Amino acid sequence: MGGGLAHAQQTEDLPAMDQAIEKTLDDLLSSAGSESEMLAAMEQLQAKMKPDAPAMTRVRLQSYMALSHAYLGREDYAYQLLDETQQLAQQSGLADALAEVAATRILFKTIEGKLTEAYTLINDAQMPLEQARLPRVRYFAHNLIANVYQAKNLPERALEHLIAAATAVDETADERTPIRRIFLKLRVADIYQKQTQYAAALSEIEEAEQLMHSAGLTAMYAPEIAFQRAVIATSQGNYDRAFEIYTQLERDIQNDPQWASLEPTVLNNLGDLAIRTERYETGIAVLQDALQIARQQGDVITEQMIRFNLGFIDVHLGKFEQGLATMSEIVSGARGEWISSSFEPMLGEYAQALEMAGRHRESNGILLEQRDLREQIFDTELQKNVTELQNLYDSKDKAQQIELLQQQNQLSDQLLRNERQRQLILTLGVVVAALLSVLAFYLYRSAQRSNKALVFANAQLADQSVRDPLTGLLNRRAMQQELQRQAQELADSNDAMVLLDIDHFKRINDRHGHNAGDDVIRTIARRLSEICRDEDKVIRWGGEEFLIYLHNTSKEALPRFVLRMLKTIASDPVQTERAEIGVTATAGFISYPFTDSRQQTIDWEATLQLVDKALYAGKVHGRNQAWGITSLNLPYAEADKVLDTDLARAIDANYVSAVTLHGPE
Repeated sequence: MGGGLAHAQQTEDLPAMDQAIEKTLDDLLSSAGSESEMLAAMEQLQAKMKPDAPAMTRVRLQSYMALSHAYLGREDYAYQLLDETQQLAQQSGLADALAEVAATRILFKTIEGKLTEAYTLINDAQMPLEQARLPRVRYFAHNLIANVYQAKNLPERALEHLIAAATAVDETADERTPIRRIFLKLRVADIYQKQTQYAAALSEIEEAEQLMHSAGLTAMYAPEIAFQRAVIATSQGNYDRAFEIYTQLERDIQNDPQWASLEPTVLNNLGDLAIRTERYETGIAVLQDALQIARQQGDVITEQMIRFNLGFIDVHLGKFEQGLATMSEIVSGARGEWISSSFEPMLGEYAQALEMAGRHRESNGILLEQRDLREQIFDTELQKNVTELQNLYDSKDKAQQIELLQQQNQLSDQLLRNERQRQLILTLGVVVAALLSVLAFYLYRSAQRSNKALVFANAQLADQSVRDPLTGLLNRRAMQQELQRQAQELADSNDAMVLLDIDHFKRINDRHGHNAGDDVIRTIARRLSEICRDEDKVIRWGGEEFLIYLHNTSKEALPRFVLRMLKTIASDPVQTERAEIGVTATAGFISYPFTDSRQQTIDWEATLQLVDKALYAGKVHGRNQAWGITSLNLPYAEADKVLDTDLARAIDANYVSAVTLHGPE
């Protein structure tokens, strides 16, 4: 928690930093300058930095610079700079540096809208985060991980990380402390709002507003607070109040560069209110303005929302074919890509539009899809978990205030105890000196026994660091180390990678409990191990994902193995204490090393990304199947741009060749 003794005890373990540069970076974060101005200031700071500056400070500065380049649209250079920063972090061996770089990479993917890729990077941040000491880094990383989990409709996971971020903030007492506390309260309020817990959301917003006024941060947070109040008013059906807030907010942020990115969303929401209140001509005018601003800013998601609303107005005005074509296009692109809580109400409006056009059968199908998605979002067990975490969050918030008062008393008591201990130490010193000579002999003999025990313990610890405790399989860290070693050795090989994901695993946990979920994971791990050879590696990649690394496997034999794997997984139900559970899996597979059309070898990280894309394509197209990438028909640098968005489209365009294998019915 914050301040006092806890803070003093932790500073001893913090990595070395250049405090002057750190202070300058803190000031830049609080400044109102543009992104270009901040980048210019950081480049000047880097030019003046001494060659022997601490690694942690250099990693922070370069991460911020890479992030500025990303915000300014220079993605290629941003990634290049971040890769260099990652090498610096790896050379330093500092957990905080590694966590900062990994979290920044997650933020890059979030900025690009690649939430699935951001999700796959969470483990890379969490591993060093467990050893990270800097509150700033822990806040930054936990906050970003929470953002990804929230986007993936995992609010309980998001709240866990927001609590961890709040704990990190409680260990600070600087000018950014209130900024971070307000930000976290608004994030928690957003989760409550999406879970329809409006009273809890408004309570968090009110507390954030009080902190904002007391810290003099109105310019920084007032628009966001107003926006959240308007969203809740709309959700509660109080359209007049929402319209009033949005209209005033639009006036406040107009021509304000700091809030330019919020303007198209505010205008879109005003257009949505116009539709709800049947003021269609007004809605068209507002949405056209919003569309122009969104396109100027390159805000693709908001642009799609605006076009969807314009299509909905067309339907209301009787232009069924034109309006439904637009709405259908947006829904198809958003399915599986958008945050569930944003996509679910869109389905409802699309179903309503289909009904208005007399297309009742299609409308019923969309309503069923909306119902299923709503059940996922507002799952009863999930609501229970969120409520429990809410109570934990509230109790931590109150406990912090109590602890600050207790620490003042603790300091006084500690001074008194220190004086007593000083007298006791003087007395004991005489006794200890006499005993040392006797103990020396026994220590020598026990040291030999201890050394043997230590060697054994170290061997156990080394094994635990590369083993998954649930299944006993190798973990992600072990595989990454192995692939890095192979890349350095440059040895010829004919290997393959198979990445698989247990289908509907969340449903298994929800219906049968987490113990049953653990039984399923252990059983699948055993089945995979049984069909692999001794020289192959079976890795628990994370959650319900497994990676199989096959040594000396021909391209012809690989599909046969994958089919056998799908059949083995689905062969018999998994026996748990409560029920027999039928299990299938979806997989992606690829030969390794892998080459593109120019026969350029793709490194192991890029190969893993390709096999992950193949897995994702299999899930999108029905599960219980495996997609294998057999060749790239373009240079990887060109094909990757398409593969990032839609593997199926890349196959249709002959950018890539692939094979699809189906599991047993």
